[in-house]
Amino acid sequence: MRKLVYRAAASAELRRIARYTQREWGRKQARRYAAQLRQRIKSLREYPLRYPEVAGRAGIRELRCGQHLVFYRVSDETIEVVNVVHVARDWEAWL
Repeated sequence: MRKLVYRAAASAELRRIARYTQREWGRKQARRYAAQLRQRIKSLREYPLRYPEVAGRAGIRELRCGQHLVFYRVSDETIEVVNVVHVARDWEAWL
């Protein structure tokens, strides 16, 4: 099974999402959403190629989870989470 690694930008964005959702939705709902997001990312370890590649971004794949897009790259040994972006944002600028 491939190792799951996060780029610094992805880790920072996940922390920002946690702070924002807690402030806007409350602690219980924010924790539920964060757990769902983490679980979907972890599921990439089993079937990393099931989500489509992003057009024009060789090797970058996209997983949609709730209000966020998770961009990742698959190699023989790792799944690298490149970034996590809200669907309303200009995601191309974040890659």
